[in-house]
Amino acid sequence: MELKIKVKSKEEIQQLLCIIQLGLLQALEKDAITIEEAEGYLFNPFSVEQLEKMNIDDKVVDIIRLGCELEDVQSLLPEKLQTTITELINTSIDNIKSLPKPNLPINKILKN
Repeated sequence: MELKIKVKSKEEIQQLLCIIQLGLLQALEKDAITIEEAEGYLFNPFSVEQLEKMNIDDKVVDIIRLGCELEDVQSLLPEKLQTTITELINTSIDNIKSLPKPNLPINKILKN
């Protein structure tokens, strides 16, 4: 089984990434997923590298880069993990509000 998600404009890509980041971070905050799961989905160096090649806004890539460091925070400063996640959530929300919005109507992102 395969699910394809397709977005074309830079604005749509950035918006979708911010929404995915926010969902992953909120799931982490509520212990619904593990840091390892979040790393598998998005918070990994490969994602950072690919998005930098696409010239995605630094604000978007920085959240992913910082998400890559959550495991380090968990092991070295566990008392700061929830605060760090909350800060990333707030920054993600700020990014959603401040980044250029895609033109409406937005095409359906799920493709056959």
